[in-house]
Amino acid sequence: MHPALKLLDKAIALGRQELAHLAAGELDQAEALAFGRDSLLTEALSDDNLSAPQSLDELLSRLTELKELQAQIIDAAGRLHRSLGDRLRRTGKERKRHAGYGRAARPTPRVQSQYISQNG
Repeated sequence: MHPALKLLDKAIALGRQELAHLAAGELDQAEALAFGRDSLLTEALSDDNLSAPQSLDELLSRLTELKELQAQIIDAAGRLHRSLGDRLRRTGKERKRHAGYGRAARPTPRVQSQYISQNG
């Protein structure tokens, strides 16, 4: 098998792992895999790896698979982003609600005049 195809197969495998980590909410692992996938793609698409004759149909099928996988990764990341935004908005509303309860639960201090001396 041609080296570029091997590298693209590795990139596809990393992309599938990245998608699984995104679905599980494991962002650090997904990020590390994304950088690894990027370096594999850069290497696979370099002039050195693409200069030798190879089956263009196989190369095109791998690149098409990577494109579809990338679309799935972007979709999963978008869902995760929206979910995080929703949770942050809910947390903000909860914080405001709890602050309101805190203000209502505190006793109001009696008003004392500062002009009347309590010493006599």
